Amino acid sequence: MSTKTMKELEELAGNGDFGAVFELGQRYYNGIGVNIDYAKAREYFEVAAENGSQASNYYLGKIYYNGNGVETNHLKAKEYFEKSSKADNVFSTYYLGKIYYWGDGVEKDYNKANEYKTSILNKPIYANQDAGLEEFYSVPDFEVLTRGYVGELQQKVLLEYKNLFGKEEI
Repeated sequence: MSTKTMKELEELAGNGDFGAVFELGQRYYNGIGVNIDYAKAREYFEVAAENGSQASNYYLGKIYYNGNGVETNHLKAKEYFEKSSKADNVFSTYYLGKIYYWGDGVEKDYNKANEYKTSILNKPIYANQDAGLEEFYSVPDFEVLTRGYVGELQQKVLLEYKNLFGKEEI
């Protein structure tokens, strides 16, 4: 997230900076410096996605999966997650597995759910990696859990580094 003001981002977005468009979507989605407004977030993400932002497809999938400011639509969410997953977004891949595990708008398919889980776990370490399918796909927000887990790992590495070399930073 940049340190730019909303006004600066809006000006950049108006001049065709789709990174700024995406960031505006994130700010409205997460309530960073503004009130949460899923309708505005969706508008910004749609523009950014139309201009190549695969991360925007992930957020659009979450909006439709969770019904944030729209009617829940798991099939539409699945389409967005598929686009983003093809660009290697593991969080979208997680949601695709979750959709198949729980049968959200599709027929339950534990084999597909397991394939998605396996493809995630073949990447860097993620939280909840030793869980069974039901536990794995029961996490309310895999992205938040994983980012927290990675943050904890980073803190442990930094502490170990400090203990070994007497320095705070690597």
